[in-house]
Amino acid sequence: MRGLAGKRDYVRSLENRRDEEAMSLLIECLCDESWYLRELAEEALFRIGTRSGAALVPLLDQGLWYSRASAARVLGRIGHLSAIGALVALTEDPVHTVRQEAYATLAVLAAQGGRVRLAWALQQLPPERRAERLERLAHVDRVLAERLQRLFERDELRAATDPEGLRDDAPWVRACEEGMTWDDLPTSPSGRPHGSPSRPETTAQG
Repeated sequence: MRGLAGKRDYVRSLENRRDEEAMSLLIECLCDESWYLRELAEEALFRIGTRSGAALVPLLDQGLWYSRASAARVLGRIGHLSAIGALVALTEDPVHTVRQEAYATLAVLAAQGGRVRLAWALQQLPPERRAERLERLAHVDRVLAERLQRLFERDELRAATDPEGLRDDAPWVRACEEGMTWDDLPTSPSGRPHGSPSRPETTAQG
């Protein structure tokens, strides 16, 4: 593939196809040494949207450092909340740039409805590692770190076994984030609370 125009046409053709092979080839582009090709592929995968999420997650723990960083960025942009666990693991990456991208993406996903999922993933870590991750997240988003700390104190979070069932709009999550108690929530006529359940590239540094 030669020249910028050739790279652009190649990525555009893959984006237009959108079949499984084309998706795999777009993800391969994230592993290319050409920053321009990687950037084109990131934009194409973003436009394809959530369908690309599952195929991107495996790239977080393999390949070159810039491939992992690219995958993290796209997962954040498409709002792939199921990647939160893998992104928490990515915060241990040996490359500083990748770790930074992981924390930034976690903050993005938390803002898109993934706060309680992020709290659950961090809750699975040993206390020392959890505290370290929370401190680093506070450098990215202090308010997020404070909300996560309050969520850690909830029995509902500790009892959860499947993060896919956790939602930021759950009454107990909203009550926790607003500093309210269950009794403070407005009630329906039945007496139950309303809503109650029935890109820059930098030199890699280790």
